[in-house]
Amino acid sequence: MENTHTEELENMTPRKPHERAAAENTPHDGLAGYEALKNGAAIVDRSGRSVLRLAGKDPVGLLDAVLTNQVPKEPSLGIYAALLNPKGKIQTDLRALKSGEDILVDTEPEGAAAAREILGRYAPFSRVEIQDLSTDASWAILGLYGPRAGELLGGLRLAEHESAEIEVGGARLLAAGVAIPVSGFDLLGPADELRAARDYLLRAGAVLAGSDAYETARVETGTPRFGSDITPENFPAEAGILERAVSFSKGCYPGQETVARMRYRGHPNKTLHRLAVEGPTPGANAPIFQGDREVGRITSVTPLPVDDQGFALGYLSRKADPRGVLRAEAAVLRMLMSDRGPGSERRA
Repeated sequence: MENTHTEELENMTPRKPHERAAAENTPHDGLAGYEALKNGAAIVDRSGRSVLRLAGKDPVGLLDAVLTNQVPKEPSLGIYAALLNPKGKIQTDLRALKSGEDILVDTEPEGAAAAREILGRYAPFSRVEIQDLSTDASWAILGLYGPRAGELLGGLRLAEHESAEIEVGGARLLAAGVAIPVSGFDLLGPADELRAARDYLLRAGAVLAGSDAYETARVETGTPRFGSDITPENFPAEAGILERAVSFSKGCYPGQETVARMRYRGHPNKTLHRLAVEGPTPGANAPIFQGDREVGRITSVTPLPVDDQGFALGYLSRKADPRGVLRAEAAVLRMLMSDRGPGSERRA
């Protein structure tokens, strides 16, 4: 699917000099970036993610053989999924995007090696070649998030994981729809093209949002990150990603029996939860206590306060009382329910 939006982008009203200066001098971290994520248009550097290109006879067949989720048949729709080991533990989560006849797979840096190894192991059977675009072609990812993101891209609208080729400030890129932790788009392409797009978007009114602002939005909304909240020791049911990352109607994949058994026959021993923090923010990896008993551990915290409120993600034992008082260091924790974040999935 191709969607250039070139004419609309080129006809956008340019910003006045003082407006350009204000945008370009916005601090990368802090509440200004967070506010742009929630109420405007924010640029976030996502270049730490690894990007692989799968090309050849049957890249979709390769992914369907090993992923926890089914790749959509529509030519522009991708998917969020995980790669598991035979015991059902998450080796990495990933996103698969359609790019013409090829598929682009991107992961957190902590999951890049596992993605290359597992996909590379199965690639010859599907006659697929794998290229690491992050190193071979210096590709990267630039996020543009917030309610005004589509406006700055000429009215672009994409469903989550839907992709389209677009032109931004003369740079030709692949855009992918994003829903969480904030809605918007990821722009994928060579680093020099992304720099041109970034400069154009700043002139159009986008604000630079740094890692603290993005991390605050991520934890606040209960979006787990591989490498922080998900590790190779976790099962999908523990990490709260069953609804988004697992299909229970697709064919077999490594670890499927464990995932199905945990869903239908019992509870995991621990589950990831979204937590409100009252008091001083505890450190990541701080133990969680209920009375004098350790019942869990913090995995992520918000670097910035949100209306004087802190948030955290953390694992809680199935033996923890959700109505009881939870503490981590000097903070009191309160479990939160979310439509799509950790703690929202209750299985019989």
